[in-house]
Amino acid sequence: MIKEIEKLLINLINKNFNLKLETIKIWVSPKNMFWDYSFNWWILARDLKKNPVLIVEELKKIIDSDNNLLIEETELTWAYLNIKVNNNIYTDLFNKFYNDKESLLWNCESNNKSIVIDYIWANVWKPLHIGHMCTPNQWQVLVNLYKKIWYKVVADSHIGDWWIIFWKLILAYKFWWDEGKLEKEAINYLLELYVKITEETEKDETFEQKTRDEFKLLSEGNIESVKLWKKFTSFSISAMQIQLDRLNIKPDYNIWESFYEGLWLPKMENFPDLKDDMHSIVTELIEKWIAIKNEDNSVGVLFDEDLKIPSCILQKRDWTHGYLASDLAAIKYRMQNWNPEKIVYFVDSRQQLHLRQAFLISKLAWWIDDTELFHAANGFISLKDWAMSTRKWRIIKLDKLLDEAENRAKKIILEKRDDINWDELDKLSKMIWIWAIKYWYLKKNRETDVIFDWDEFMSFEWNSGPYIQYAYVRTRWILENYGEVIDKNVIWNFEYSEEIELIKKLSDYKLILNNTAKSNSPHILCKYSYELTKTFNTFYNSINILKEEDENKKINRLKLVELFWDILKDSFNILWIEMPDKM
Repeated sequence: MIKEIEKLLINLINKNFNLKLETIKIWVSPKNMFWDYSFNWWILARDLKKNPVLIVEELKKIIDSDNNLLIEETELTWAYLNIKVNNNIYTDLFNKFYNDKESLLWNCESNNKSIVIDYIWANVWKPLHIGHMCTPNQWQVLVNLYKKIWYKVVADSHIGDWWIIFWKLILAYKFWWDEGKLEKEAINYLLELYVKITEETEKDETFEQKTRDEFKLLSEGNIESVKLWKKFTSFSISAMQIQLDRLNIKPDYNIWESFYEGLWLPKMENFPDLKDDMHSIVTELIEKWIAIKNEDNSVGVLFDEDLKIPSCILQKRDWTHGYLASDLAAIKYRMQNWNPEKIVYFVDSRQQLHLRQAFLISKLAWWIDDTELFHAANGFISLKDWAMSTRKWRIIKLDKLLDEAENRAKKIILEKRDDINWDELDKLSKMIWIWAIKYWYLKKNRETDVIFDWDEFMSFEWNSGPYIQYAYVRTRWILENYGEVIDKNVIWNFEYSEEIELIKKLSDYKLILNNTAKSNSPHILCKYSYELTKTFNTFYNSINILKEEDENKKINRLKLVELFWDILKDSFNILWIEMPDKM
């Protein structure tokens, strides 16, 4: 509806004021119980260079006298022109959407473009923890959304399996190896080894050289070292995926960092072969005068002072590379194999400078041309009482968090229902409360730091997963109790404000999806789902549906209930949160 109003205003303004506006911006009115939209008319005073009061008064007369069927009434309020849309238009709009739901729920034509979405950056030795509620959940929403609007999506979990941490693990395993423990609980055992070797390194400085020796063996293809690398990596990815499966998160590829070193390490998944490794990337940047090789063999990049970006190192003096070289190799690899329109990085905000450097170097090297590189930065989850530290093993592991959520959920469900059997209790506790944690995080602006609070997400009230799921269950109950096929041919004008407000919200759905994709911000879709549910609950509590005596009115309202049910289910499919049949 916003687009239709904007188009109408542009035509009237250009025709009557001899302008050539291509776009204008209108907003949902803050007084939306009466006025639908507001237009800031000061833009016309700027372009026409006339008294703004005279301009807007003339515009109001033009709109009011125009024979359009869209706008019913207008009002001047300071810098805004408030607009009320004819209610009959909402009836027509609703029936259009109801009879052609695909036009509202889907973009039915493929745009034949690719998007690469990068996430997680977890290390193979490190168990997923509460902080991993961030990037994987944000990432999966955008994977689902981009697929919905017909992009070819390449979903890549960027796994850390290199650098000094990994070499420490090989050394630690050779000291305190336990094959059975590695196979049974790889992540926990590797974390235990990491903590132990870190403590020993702090006591004995010779461990640093021993770690470098392990790197040398691995880089030279030592059979035992390669065997350990493969075990650590494969076991770790499998263990991570068990927890990610509980959250409905599944990447297409797990492409580890060592892959971009261009070594002979075996591929464990079917992704394209590497053409340009870190060494060749550094050489190319030197040849293009983007990077500078120093006398000690180190290689760095100096940026123009106007950019206010500090210099960075691509290659150390011992010829080893850092994270920047790895990410540059990954960018070129993605361009060579998928030629994406966008590459979106779901990475925490601490990597902002690092990614700015990588993005700029890629542009200078002409690898990305018109491709958009987007850092979808997220804030941090912190605890009320203490900070997390992997080195000291002070973390809340993701599996423990989800287990605790299920246990708390069972207690709450049993307090509310005494008719439930244990199988249903187990299913509901998993479906409602794990999804409650997921929604609790997704509803936050991804850039905001949040404090984990059990009481906040373990709630049926207001902006929570269970609150929205309950409305879905209620809707399902209404439709099942009607028990008949809804007659699509019944057309009846909606007359109550609660009906009109619900139609307005439903009609915004495609716009919300576009805004969510444009900003890569799932909280926009969460906010919409919550506001849509609130609007439906107001409608449900104010208007008779099944008890309505007039059959035409009843059918019209049931159609409204059904479209709400469809859109709510679709939005939660994108959020990858399941809906229960009953609660």
